[in-house]
Amino acid sequence: MQIGDIVISLAGHDTGKPFIVVAQAGENFVLIADGKLRTVERPKLKRIKHLRVVGQSDIARPTNANISKCIKQFNSDR
Repeated sequence: MQIGDIVISLAGHDTGKPFIVVAQAGENFVLIADGKLRTVERPKLKRIKHLRVVGQSDIARPTNANISKCIKQFNSDR
């Protein structure tokens, strides 16, 4: 799992929601954000096994606006 991957949560209160990986946090964890409730300044720590990669974004610098736009586009393509 790499920074910029679009992922779907498989477990927890956010099951089924799309996020973007904004940072690695050790071997088994990543930080994810959706640009609205989970911002880049306050990302969610999530185990890799609770996420499924569904795509790759072209975000060079993850900002809340870029992440929201990418997730909105992903949802409309689904």
